[in-house]
Amino acid sequence: MSEEIEKVEIPGKFGFGTMSLTWTPNPQPIEKSVETIKYITSHPEFGTKLINLGEFYGPDDANLKLFQKFLESSDPKLNESLIVSIKGGCDVKTLAPDGSKKSVSKSIENIVSYFPKEHRPKLLFQIARVDKRVPYEETIGYIKEYVEKGVIDGISLSEVGKESISKALKVAPVSCVELELSLFSQDLIDNGILSYLSEQQIPIIAYSPLCRGLLTDSTVENSDTFLSSIPKGDIRHHLDKFKPDIFKHNLPTLKKLYDFAHNVKNTSLESLSLSWILKLSGQKNFKGIEKVTRILPIPSGSTPKRIESNFGSIVELSDNDLEEIEKIIKENPVKGFRYNEQLEGTLFQ
Repeated sequence: MSEEIEKVEIPGKFGFGTMSLTWTPNPQPIEKSVETIKYITSHPEFGTKLINLGEFYGPDDANLKLFQKFLESSDPKLNESLIVSIKGGCDVKTLAPDGSKKSVSKSIENIVSYFPKEHRPKLLFQIARVDKRVPYEETIGYIKEYVEKGVIDGISLSEVGKESISKALKVAPVSCVELELSLFSQDLIDNGILSYLSEQQIPIIAYSPLCRGLLTDSTVENSDTFLSSIPKGDIRHHLDKFKPDIFKHNLPTLKKLYDFAHNVKNTSLESLSLSWILKLSGQKNFKGIEKVTRILPIPSGSTPKRIESNFGSIVELSDNDLEEIEKIIKENPVKGFRYNEQLEGTLFQ
C-alpha cells in the first residue's frame, strides 16, 4: 500500500445522503433543500459531518449546484469540518461507469469547480461503479494523482467486490467503501465483503439503509396504497422489491419488524432499521468476524421533520434483539434483487 497519502478519517455514526433532494421526478425548491442540509450538519444531537453527493444526481449538475448553494450560505468553519464523498466517473446519459483517465479527470475537475478554494470540506472521490474495460488499479491510480496534487483529499469506493478492493489497496489507502445495507438487503454480510472490510478496518458507508423507503412506518400503515403512491418516473418502479407480487410476499416480514419496533423497542420501523446498522458497527464476534468495521448509515430526508423521524429515535439494541430480528427474517425470507436481474451483474464488482 502507498504511504504517500493517508486515509481521511470519517467522524460520527451517521452520514447524510442527498440523492433524493435532486434526483427525483419532482425535486423540492433548492432553498428548502439548502435549509435541510443546514439542519442536518448543525444539529447538536445528530448532526452529521459526512455528506454523500453524486455528480449525476439529477440533470445539469443539480446535486453539485445544490451543495454549492449550501456552502455559500453556511459558516466557513462548519464547511471545513465536513467530509463530502462524491460519486462520479460515469456517462451521465447512460450511467455506465467510465474508469478512463479522461473520464476521471473530467469528473474530478468538474466537481471541484463547485467548491471554494478556501474553507472547503474534505473531498473524497469515488467512481460510481467498476468499469470492466479499464483495470481497476489504473482507475484508482488516476484518482490518486488528484489526491497527491491536493485537488481532493481521499479515495472512496462504490459497489466493489473483494478483488477490486484488494486492487485499490495496492495503489492507495481507501477512506471508506459505499455499499447498500439494510434489514432487507444484507448481501454484503452473506458474501464475505463485510468480513473482508472488517479485516482491513475500512469503514462502510451504508446507502439505502431504509431500503428506499420500504422500512418505514408509513409503508406498513399505508401498505394498500404504498405502491400506487410512488410518483411516475421514480426509479423504484424498476426495482424488484417494489413489484406488486414481491412486495406482497415481503409484507408479512415488514409487518413483523414493524411490530417488533413498536411493541418491543417502543420506536419506529425506520429507527429500528438504523439502530440495527449501528448495532452491527463495531460489533464483536459477529458471524465469525472478530470485530465488525465501522458502518455509517446515510439515510436521507427532504425536510427537518423527516430528518427528525429518521435520526431522532435511535435505540440501543441488545444481542438478544439482534437474534430476534434475525429470527423474524429467517422465518420470512426477503425476496427480490437489490435492483433487478438486469443490473445484478453491475454490483459487488
